[in-house]
Order: sequence, then C-alpha cells, then structure tokens
Amino acid sequence: MRIRSLACAMLLGFAPAAMACINTVATDNTGRRFEPEWFVGQEFADWTFGQDRRDSWNREARQTIANARAKPDFAHLTDLGVLLIYQGQYAAAVRHFLFVERRFPGHHETAANLGTALELAGHDAVALRWIRIGIQRNRNEHLGTEWLHARILQAKLAIASDRAYLKGHSVAGVAFEPALVPPMPKAMPPGNDGKPVTAWQLHVALSYQLHERLQFVRPTDPIVANLLQDWATLNLAGGPIENAAVLYEAAVRYGARNDTLMRSRQGYIERTLAQADDDHWGGTCALCQPPDPPPPPDAEGGG
Repeated sequence: MRIRSLACAMLLGFAPAAMACINTVATDNTGRRFEPEWFVGQEFADWTFGQDRRDSWNREARQTIANARAKPDFAHLTDLGVLLIYQGQYAAAVRHFLFVERRFPGHHETAANLGTALELAGHDAVALRWIRIGIQRNRNEHLGTEWLHARILQAKLAIASDRAYLKGHSVAGVAFEPALVPPMPKAMPPGNDGKPVTAWQLHVALSYQLHERLQFVRPTDPIVANLLQDWATLNLAGGPIENAAVLYEAAVRYGARNDTLMRSRQGYIERTLAQADDDHWGGTCALCQPPDPPPPPDAEGGG
C-alpha cells in the first residue's frame, strides 16, 4: 500500500544507494577537500530552498480526488488530506484527518499529518499533542526526526508567552561554543527514542524538518532563522563549509541577527575556501554518513 505523507521521500538522497550517484567535492573547516556524496554549496541551497511541491500536488488534484471517491481506503484518504494541506485548506485538512483517525485508528501517518495541519491552522498546543502521539506510534516517524517538530512547537508556545524566548534558547536544543570554529557540541538533544541524537542525526533532522517547513514558511520567521543558524554552525563544526556559508546567508534572510561572531565565521569560511585547493585532501565530515553501529554485547570476550 502506497501512502504519501508530507515528506515521505524528502531524504531519499541520504540513502547510500541514492548517494552513490552524486559526486561532489567539499571542504572541511581546515581547508581540506573530501567527497561528501551529497549536494554542496549552491546545489545544496537549490535543493533545500528551491523545491515547492504544491504545483505537482495541484496538477494531480483531480486524480487524487477521484481515487479517494472510487476507493476510500487509508492510502487514498491520506493522499486527499495531504492535498488539502498543500492547497492551504488547513481547517478542512484537520477535519479530514480526524475523520481518517476515526475510520482507521492508530496510524502514525495520520497523527503526523494531523499535527501538521493543526499547526498550520494555528493550533500549536493540540498539534504538539498529535506529533507526540505520532512518535509514540512509530519512533521512526519521518526518519526519526519528529522530535525536532515537537521542539519547534514547544518553542512557538514559549514565544507566545515570552517574545524574547529565542534570545537565550536554541530551538533544536544544541549549544555551540562561541569560538570562530566551534567543536561539535558536547551535549545533544534527545531524539524520538529519548536518547541523545548523534551529530549526523541532528543534521538529518534539521534537513528533513526545514525542507518541509520551508514549503509553508517564508521570510522572515524567527523559528526558522534560529534553526538555520544552528544548522550552519553544525556544518562549520563538522560538515562542508560551503553549506555553512549558504545556511548562514539563509538564516540572515529569515531574520537572524548578523552579529560579530556570525560575520567572523562567514569571513573565515570565505578565506578558507579561497585558499583551499585540490592538492589537499583528507578532510573529515561528521555529517556525511551515519556513525557505525555499536558492536553487539558479546562482540568481545567470546562466550
């Protein structure tokens, strides 16, 4: 059964099979080259900020509606609800997914899509409840990134009572040292399973959740600005600095304050890229591949 959720194929590029067909060259924060097997620089920006799926959904609207009328099963009704969201009919989408939940109870896809529709309709507190229900139903919901959606909703609720909330808080729950080139954060936020995420998982969560959110949120937006700034710094600390450069620019476009530290980091990236050359390879990237799984408990010592 094929079920199309709002971001069902968003991160196919992170799969090893898909990544194998991408050959790019990137630069780490020491100026050394490496192969990230993912988009870099302007191509990364085009992929992150340039895709709008509403046109494709609207082109298929008649077929989506016809399918739901002819065979109102879970898959076709889910498609119809997603179409309502992309058409901006958020209240209708909320009613629709509540109907789907009653008719086909217990699906994690319904909880996630209902949470999204409720947020877009302006009901952040109820949306947060449904996003958490989706995580409970499936800890791998949206590639295990829904914890970040929950944090976004928590931040929105906090801002509603304290407009200065973001001045001292990271929406993603990550703190970087105020160094020119910071190390990876010592502490990471908990993921869907309650365990701290890895740097790679944080990168995937920011990519997945922002790629979807940017379909609906245009500049300026303080939540998106906060997330983009952290994503930029994450790439500066352990990813392609070409991507850090475009993410810092996007963060400013969404309303982030281009303070002295950000300008210094942007200048460092510009100088490092200008001096880098293809004679210096061996760069490292903590964000380009998932970490190796831990060995099984009996891997050492025999038994």
